[in-house]
Amino acid sequence: MNRYPLPLLHFFYISQDTSPIVSRNVVKVSAIGLLGAFAIMTILMVPAYADPIVKPTSAGTLNISFETNPATPNPGDQTELKISFLNKQNTAQQHIDYKVSVTQGENQVFGTPITHTAEGAVSIPFQFQTAGTYQVTVEVQGILFQPIPPETASFTIVVGPTVPEFGPVAGMIIAISTVGVIILSKKTQFRI
Repeated sequence: MNRYPLPLLHFFYISQDTSPIVSRNVVKVSAIGLLGAFAIMTILMVPAYADPIVKPTSAGTLNISFETNPATPNPGDQTELKISFLNKQNTAQQHIDYKVSVTQGENQVFGTPITHTAEGAVSIPFQFQTAGTYQVTVEVQGILFQPIPPETASFTIVVGPTVPEFGPVAGMIIAISTVGVIILSKKTQFRI
């Protein structure tokens, strides 16, 4: 029986483990330490994917979804420009007449003639030659076999090596912190 009863407003309390230690090789790990380790491992293990960028065309008739594969292209590597044409319900709009141009600064480095897609989505292979910032402009000229005044949507791509969010030093700091939490919880026998 506790000599000092807890007030009724407390929902939990921390008590020291008074059970005898069975073996010196047993490691006690707190729940907080385990949750912290799992959270850190989840962040490090889950791959990062870029979500497509969706923009309306200049007159707002369609939405255009755009992404690249890989998400961050490098010069000289094969890149796919993935474009989807979406109606107001954000579902694929079939039978679109379109053209695509890629510019770097004032120079057009790639362009397609007017092309038709029956499915409402296209994947265009392209290879960026140099690092830098590029503009991809998608122009829609027809919907469901009916010509419309041209409407455009533009997207910016940065090509080239980028600074990673988590470098090797950050990974070492996270690993050392995780081990530190486990050791600290073992030494203090902190339990919840």
